[in-house]
Amino acid sequence: MAAYTAIRGATLVTLDEAGTVVENGDLVIEGTRIAYAGPAGGHSLPEGAEVEEVSGAGRVLMPGLANCHTHSYAALLKGSVDTEPVDLFMVNAILGAGTRDARDAYVSAQISALEMLVTGSTACLDHFSHRPRHDGEVLDAVMSAYRDAGVRAAVAPMFSDIPFVETIPLLPEEMPEALRAELPGARQPHDPYFEMMADLAPRWRDDPLVDLMLGVDSPQRCTEALLRRGGDFCAEHGIGNHTHLLEAKTQWAMAEGRAPHGFVAYLADCGLAGPKSSFAHFVWFTDADVEKAAETGVHVVHNPASNLILGSGIQPLLRLIDAGVPVAFGSDGLNTGHMSMFEKTRLAALLTRVTDADPDRWLKAPSALRMATVNGASALGRGGEAGVLAAGQLADVVVLDGETVALSPRGEMQAQIVFHESGSSVRDVYIDGRKVLADGKPTLFDGAAILGEARERAARLARDSRAALESAERFYPGIKAMVRRVVGGEAGPCRIATLS
Repeated sequence: MAAYTAIRGATLVTLDEAGTVVENGDLVIEGTRIAYAGPAGGHSLPEGAEVEEVSGAGRVLMPGLANCHTHSYAALLKGSVDTEPVDLFMVNAILGAGTRDARDAYVSAQISALEMLVTGSTACLDHFSHRPRHDGEVLDAVMSAYRDAGVRAAVAPMFSDIPFVETIPLLPEEMPEALRAELPGARQPHDPYFEMMADLAPRWRDDPLVDLMLGVDSPQRCTEALLRRGGDFCAEHGIGNHTHLLEAKTQWAMAEGRAPHGFVAYLADCGLAGPKSSFAHFVWFTDADVEKAAETGVHVVHNPASNLILGSGIQPLLRLIDAGVPVAFGSDGLNTGHMSMFEKTRLAALLTRVTDADPDRWLKAPSALRMATVNGASALGRGGEAGVLAAGQLADVVVLDGETVALSPRGEMQAQIVFHESGSSVRDVYIDGRKVLADGKPTLFDGAAILGEARERAARLARDSRAALESAERFYPGIKAMVRRVVGGEAGPCRIATLS
């Protein structure tokens, strides 16, 4: 590998604070960092330097996008979701995931990595789940899958200890006792999870691409003892934490009695709300929740496509921006749609057009792109290191074909990327200075082979879980009745669009 890589004569969408776009620019990579990003001819290499010269003619370069909330296990569950609200979706996702081994987890994570690369994402936060219980071999396989693909990832193993039926606001008449008794009722022990985390944390601490985070999940699903132990673990090991929070109104309803000052304040008291913390979805928040989120410096991860497919509601994004809460974007799992962060960025911008009547407040394309890159890097613990094409930044770079139907003829490039690009123009991707996608194909693993293996494994899981999923249909009426009652009630915030 040459000491330098120089891409000459490209359009550079730098995503710096000034919104600089260089129409005829050079980008020079030295090792894992960007050495220069600016007008062509503005940088001189050391005499005799070994350099790989790359033509950027007709190409558009931008920082890699960050997918700050996804679930790699879901890559083997594509096409399994249609009209299930989130509480019902959870039942099907748990049962449909089936019983998996380490190779299942590895293949599923590499499918996620592949879809990220071909659509221009260079980093992700994987809120990884494994049933029936996490173990070190499986978690190590997932982290290895990202490392082997050359993708930057933070992996946060998801864990909660309260049985599902106790985490939703069911009334007795919505689920008869006999039916309720068929659901798991035992609380999960904490020790195996924390022992696994303590074992793997030092082993991955110095990896240049893959980090470990705490994934203790959603306060209504966790005992206070688990949350406090999670906060202590993060402080002891100096790692961040990631959780679902207030994704659906049924989750907001669970705060009453459990967290009188709001779930954000509750998590902060447990040591799980700070600059290294990120909350996925955060749709049904209260004013007190927003104030506490801004005060503690947490990151919020907006998942606009997932919120729509699961009917979770429309996040009031502009209220978070007004409060100074840093917001990044996520795709959620591949069972709730594809992983193109171009689409998620576009949806986030478009939804502000129907939640605020003042066009001067609508989210503009440059700001949306910086949320998908700069804010994303910050949520992943890389704040100030990635998200901009500038000297000193990590060399996580996406090369787009500027002559595709999406990007030609040329207009204002940042608006064109947000409102026209789908990821189909992605040709090459560099992560940590290494080319990990070349002309649409991964360079470090066989994408076609991993897709073939994934098809076989997904088919096996579908066969194995069919009976359990069919049996679970008996629980659907009660869960749907609960959702209709809670969402249709007048109490609490409103995040559902109504047309008159």
